[in-house]
Amino acid sequence: MVKTTLYHNPSFQHILTITEKIILEKGCRNTTLRDIIEQSGLSKGAIYHYVDSKDELFGLILKSKIEEMNDMFHEMLKMTIKEGNPNQNQFEVVSQFFFGRQNPHEVGNLIFLYLLSQDNEKVKKILHDIFKYSKDTGAHWIKVGQEHCVIPASIDADKMALLMMTFSYGLRVTQIVSTDENDQVEATDIFKVIMKSLM
Repeated sequence: MVKTTLYHNPSFQHILTITEKIILEKGCRNTTLRDIIEQSGLSKGAIYHYVDSKDELFGLILKSKIEEMNDMFHEMLKMTIKEGNPNQNQFEVVSQFFFGRQNPHEVGNLIFLYLLSQDNEKVKKILHDIFKYSKDTGAHWIKVGQEHCVIPASIDADKMALLMMTFSYGLRVTQIVSTDENDQVEATDIFKVIMKSLM
């Protein structure tokens, strides 16, 4: 996968950090570009250099979370290969990627739920792009696992990534609609089922 250099730009990282802070304070709906401009200390032009709307910025935050997990995955993979034990723990990052952000108060989930509640074509495109990016990242990880003989070559990486995305999105929805703790599914249990199917 090609690394998106935008996420390694210090000015853009500052915008993302400030935006996440404001979302945690005010919620997605009440966060405005004006808030971000004022709290970041950047000019309106600097913000609009990167995005045209707060929804687009929110989508980029979600993609940045995927980038973080992708970096973590590759670092862990390098470390385990260097130590001579490619079977050790790198696919725990896959678990975190798909299921680790199930906390309803985590910024990524707040943004995800907010974007789902919007009904316009631009947001639908943002959600489509995030879904595709997430699925492609998951498929890439499965292929890396196949290259290192951790995952059987017979597994269809794209289909498995789609299955994992379905579980991930389903967990988020279950979390929203159910207030009964007995109805909550442990992400680790689902991941164990998926990993058994991969072996």
